[in-house]
Amino acid sequence: MAITWLAAKEKNGVASLYNTNITLNTVASVPFEYAYRCQVGITDDNNIVIEPLTKERVLSGKLDEYTLLKISIKPTYSRISSTLLMNRISEILGIELSDKPLKFNTLWNEEENILTILTH
Repeated sequence: MAITWLAAKEKNGVASLYNTNITLNTVASVPFEYAYRCQVGITDDNNIVIEPLTKERVLSGKLDEYTLLKISIKPTYSRISSTLLMNRISEILGIELSDKPLKFNTLWNEEENILTILTH
C-alpha cells in the first residue's frame, strides 16, 4: 500500500507588487533567509525571477554591482524596496503599480536557485 503524506502547513508563496517594492509572504521568503543580496529579472514569458545571493558570491566581484539589490528579512515577510526597479517592472510587464498591491503566486525552483513570481 502506497501512502502520500499531506502537509497541513503546505501553502503557496505569494508576492505582492507595489509601486515601491516587492513583498514576499512567509512561505515565499524561506529561500531568502540567509541571502546577503538578490538579483531580480524578467523571463521570456514575462514572469519575475528573484535569485538569492550569498555574501561570498556578491563579494567575488563577478556580478554586475548595479544588479545587486538589498532584501530586508522580517519574521513574517521579506521586502525588496526600489522605486526604480518597480518602474522598470511596470514598464516591461505593462502593469500599473500603486500603493495597493497586485498579488501573484510564487514558485521556488531549488535546482536553479530562483523564485519565480507567476505574473503571466
